[in-house]
Amino acid sequence: MKNPNFMVQVLSIITITLCLVFFIIFKILSRVKNQARGNPDGGKPSEFKLAAPETRPVVERIKLECPAITERSQGFTKVGIKEITLIGAFVTCPRPLPVGDEFRIKIFLDKEKPLELNADVLWNNLNVPPDQVVSRGMKIRFLQISDDDRRVLKDIVSNS
Repeated sequence: MKNPNFMVQVLSIITITLCLVFFIIFKILSRVKNQARGNPDGGKPSEFKLAAPETRPVVERIKLECPAITERSQGFTKVGIKEITLIGAFVTCPRPLPVGDEFRIKIFLDKEKPLELNADVLWNNLNVPPDQVVSRGMKIRFLQISDDDRRVLKDIVSNS
């Protein structure tokens, strides 16, 4: 130890360097912690505002048991309507159509004229084992509903 001043200077530089390294590590860990909490900008948690989840409109659905006929290029199939809404229905049938198929459906209500609508298949329960199926069928969506047909559907849903 020839020069004690040299040791003091080296220790000062080492101390400052270690402080900088610890400060950088602290900042990195703080940022990671904030990102894990969902705050990537690093603001205070009290600045967060929780948004209410999007509410989906409630679709009024009624139970309705009436016969119907699906019309496709392969022919006609007798089916039943179990539930109906303003935008679709659940159709009971032994062999549901594949998802995405479009077809025409005639729904025979209490009225003398059947309700004729274009529809497509949203989902079916073909892949569900028979012992777990309540009613074999498919969920359909009505396409291009005329104003008269919409009025008839509104009457059915609101009167039941």
